[in-house]
Amino acid sequence: MIYEHYAKERREEPILCYCDRDVGVSAGIRYGPVIRDIYIIECCTEGGGSVVINGREFALSAGSCFVLLPGDTVIHTTSERRCGVWCAVDGNTVAGALSAAGITSENPFAPREAFFTVMHAIERMLSLRGESDPGAEWRRTACVYEIFGALLRTGRESGSNGSVQKAIGLMESCYHTRMTVGEIAARVGLDRAYFSTLFKAEVGRSPHAYLSALRIRKACALLRETDTPISAVAEAVGLDMRNFARLFKSEMGTTPGQYRGRF
Repeated sequence: MIYEHYAKERREEPILCYCDRDVGVSAGIRYGPVIRDIYIIECCTEGGGSVVINGREFALSAGSCFVLLPGDTVIHTTSERRCGVWCAVDGNTVAGALSAAGITSENPFAPREAFFTVMHAIERMLSLRGESDPGAEWRRTACVYEIFGALLRTGRESGSNGSVQKAIGLMESCYHTRMTVGEIAARVGLDRAYFSTLFKAEVGRSPHAYLSALRIRKACALLRETDTPISAVAEAVGLDMRNFARLFKSEMGTTPGQYRGRF
């Protein structure tokens, strides 16, 4: 178990403690479990993988923005080469702001429409790291406020995003079943065609493509960490063995057997 501590001054208002960039983290990397004493806000800009928070796994892909809370036990993994930017923030008012935005350990993702605002704010933080004039901290703090302004403006259950987030949560919980896109649309109360259009507009992939990628990422974990036969892995993630190898190679660029051989 790793415990990460960030030197900081405890303050009431949000404050930036650290920011950094992850550039080309290789596929198959696992980091953790780690417990932090501070809030981490991260944007995945390329690649994918997962984050396990207190035993529950969440799939990550390009366009994901998520928040890790102090005290959470977290494991990071990459299923493909991954890049991103992140910042560590603190402050006594942060917990209330995240709660108001609908972000918790059980629901760590920010709304998709907040992604670019948060990412650009962190990019500006990174550009300001070397500045030490009297106004530098104010400019960095302004970026922190911009992030929380975006999170609160695009609250989890606001507008159409609530339906998409519910659908993603359903996929993450039931990926091992043979559910269809039509069944998912019905569960979130939308017409199938409208749901598919809405989902692709907000996530960047069709519901079917997102669900397939999620299942393959889950399969990757089983291939890496267990000796489960490949046919049983396919069944465990809700895929027919006849389609599993084709989908796996399309998503990962290699066969399930070759992928397992790396580990």
